[in-house]
Amino acid sequence: MKDIIDAATKDALSVFGGRATEEFQRRLAQGRLCSTRCRACHAVAFPPREFCPDCHGREVEWIELPKEATLYAFTQQQRGLRFLAPDVIGLVEVQGVGHFLSRIDAPFESLAIGMRLAVGFLQIAPGIWVHQYRPARGVPDGPHDP
Repeated sequence: MKDIIDAATKDALSVFGGRATEEFQRRLAQGRLCSTRCRACHAVAFPPREFCPDCHGREVEWIELPKEATLYAFTQQQRGLRFLAPDVIGLVEVQGVGHFLSRIDAPFESLAIGMRLAVGFLQIAPGIWVHQYRPARGVPDGPHDP
């Protein structure tokens, strides 16, 4: 497997990672995109948190997020920051969660705003996984290596 994660990302994960990050990574490795929902106000946080960013409650539960999303916006980076360039990054809309950034595993020219996407998973370094989306047809259910 090619190690495409950079030193800055590894450092950030060691500083900012916590129980929620560890659990998030464990679930990504299982091919599951999950996050946390507040038991008091029912707000879903993404990325997952150990507390509710809306009401500041400390009782959260893990939920599995929908496997499909809608492409809201996208761009292609010409210089690699966290992934290899050129790479497509998109703002996806996930029902019940809202919008968040994700890697898009498709050629830039094949994408269109409003396109239905399905979640997939990519291991970018030993033990470090990211979610990514592809056009809704032909996405494997579980994790895979590049």
